[in-house]
Amino acid sequence: MSVSSVKNVTPPVALAAGQNPSPMVVATTEVENQTLALTKKELIDEAVLRSGIKKKDAKPVVEALLAVLGEAVAEGRDLNLRPFGKLRINRSETRSNGTIHICRLRQPLEASQNGEEAEEKSEAEGSLSLHSPLAEAAG
Repeated sequence: MSVSSVKNVTPPVALAAGQNPSPMVVATTEVENQTLALTKKELIDEAVLRSGIKKKDAKPVVEALLAVLGEAVAEGRDLNLRPFGKLRINRSETRSNGTIHICRLRQPLEASQNGEEAEEKSEAEGSLSLHSPLAEAAG
């Protein structure tokens, strides 16, 4: 709940013995959709923008890719697709209107963070090997 949607509410008043509560009409407010789903059209537009190819060339590729991913999930296969992440299907349940897949998605850290961490780690290992007693004995 956001701060702007919090309203001042008066605490309830205790009723006297034998007094019935009166109904209160409360105006409802529409809940804003905080997370918007990515549509296929938006996905195609973003692929065109990032790749620089024409929309007529990108659309069949994106649709084929979505079909392959849908078939793999339907077969119960896990997905390991960097940079998207690793998707593991925990369980599936068939209903009258479709199949529900309960999944776990692990996404890697940002590429820049991974690169910096790997660089720092290799530098630390390099400095350790230079000052290691075994390195001095071998030298």
